[in-house]
This record gives sequence, C-alpha cells and structure tokens, in this order.
Amino acid sequence: MNRYRAGELDMTESVPFRQVRWLRENLAQDLRIAPYLGSYYLGFNMTKPPFHDNPALRKALALAVDREILTQRVMGSGEIGAYGFVPPVTGYAPQRAEWAEWTQAQRDEEARRLYRAAGYGRDNPLVVELLYNTDQNHKRVAGAVAAMWKQTLGVRTKLLNQEWKVFLASRSQKVITQVFRSGWIGDYNDAYTFSQLMHSKNGQNDPGYASPAYDALLDRAAAEPDAEKRARLLEAAERQLLEDLPVLPLYYYVSKRLVKPWVTGYTPNIMDHHHTKDVAILAH
Repeated sequence: MNRYRAGELDMTESVPFRQVRWLRENLAQDLRIAPYLGSYYLGFNMTKPPFHDNPALRKALALAVDREILTQRVMGSGEIGAYGFVPPVTGYAPQRAEWAEWTQAQRDEEARRLYRAAGYGRDNPLVVELLYNTDQNHKRVAGAVAAMWKQTLGVRTKLLNQEWKVFLASRSQKVITQVFRSGWIGDYNDAYTFSQLMHSKNGQNDPGYASPAYDALLDRAAAEPDAEKRARLLEAAERQLLEDLPVLPLYYYVSKRLVKPWVTGYTPNIMDHHHTKDVAILAH
C-alpha cells in the first residue's frame, strides 16, 4: 500500500484489514471491494479428543462466534458472515445452519447449554490450541475468536502460529493440531469445488472428517448428469456437513485492492481473474 501511495504501483493484490477504514475515507475512488468465491473457516481435528465424537462441543464453539462483530469490526472490508460452508455459487441454493436466524444472545445461551452437555463449564474450562499461519490478518481473526470463546464460554485458547509449510504439515499430519485456520478459494464457480474438500478420501481433508452419508451424497452428485438433481445432492451434502460441523465457517471472502483511476479494463468478478490483455494504463 505504501508503494501504491508513492506512485510505484498502479494496482495492489490486496489491502491490510486495519487500513480499510482509512482507505474508505481517503482513497475511496481507488478502493475496489467485490464478492469473491472463497470461504474462511476453522477446522476441528476430528481424529482425537476433545473434538472426536463430541458434536455438542463443536456446535457450542460455532454458536459462540459473533460473525457480525467479526466481519464489521475486526475486518470491516465487506466480508459476509458465513453460516454455511459453500459460498454463493451459480445454480446452487445456499445452505445455512438452523441457528443462522437466531439472535446472538440466543446463540450464546444455546452455546453455554451445549458446552455444559459436552462436559465443560466455568470450573472445568476447555483448554484448546488454535493454530494459524503467520500473518497479521489471521492473527487478528484468531484473537477475536478466542476472545469470544472466552467471554461466552470461559474457553482458554492458546494461539499458535507457524510458517506456511510447517503449518500445512501440522494440519495434514494432525499431530499437534486441535483447531486450525483454513480457507478455500474455489477453482471454478460450482459448489463441488468446496464440497469435495470434506470427502473422506480427499487429501486436503485436514479435519479428518469421515462420514459415509456425506461421501455417498458426493459420490452420487459426481455421477449425476442432471444439473438440477446434482445441485440438490450437493445441497443435501452441505446440510449433513452443517449437522456434523467438522469445520466452523466464519465468513465469505471479498476481493479488495487499490486501482489507479488511469487503469482501464479492470472489472471485478467472482473468480477475481483479470487478464492483462484486457487491462491498459492510460496516459496520465
């Protein structure tokens, strides 16, 4: 952003969360924010305690996150609070958890009830590690989620950061990981690019989620030639995923960058793909 303001760049790849408010006030004509095909979420390690065979605990933590505060105050870049795993895509009805329409006070009350049912309480708090890859934005999100868990449930969260390659190895090996940050940008504008991540045989299924019912729905969808029937199968699969909650959806991404007024041909799109053959820098 500093190089952009100094005139060394005509476009940035992104902008820092903390600078968005200033940019809205001072460089509004250059700031471009648009929906982006991506989900930001937390993954639970489903292969061992405390989350293995404890759906009440996973749901309690999901309910205790105030997505409105997260998107509007922590990020403030137009991100959309997520109550489902698959972001809005073509030919697919968005699926949402049944508690998505509740107030946050109602969610917090149910979260405390489930937390107790899972065997925890103020006198016996959950102690959990939340792993994220080294990045200031990820650190802010992890810190905000940990604070919400602490305030609502009394959870004690230890934040751990690792460099990218080490972080990926920790997630895939499931050795030290309990909760981890994750995100996925769709490879194409279709629900399957998200749904397939949680198939038990997918190499990127880092939570270790294994549901015969979910796998069966995905396998049927993959073999279904009728687009409408295929979409209904994928929607049913997401409902199963939201029931089991191996992941905790937080928000859907937006693309955000600075673009000089003399750049022409730049058009925001859901895939955030921009061909240089279509973009030009006008005389200025």
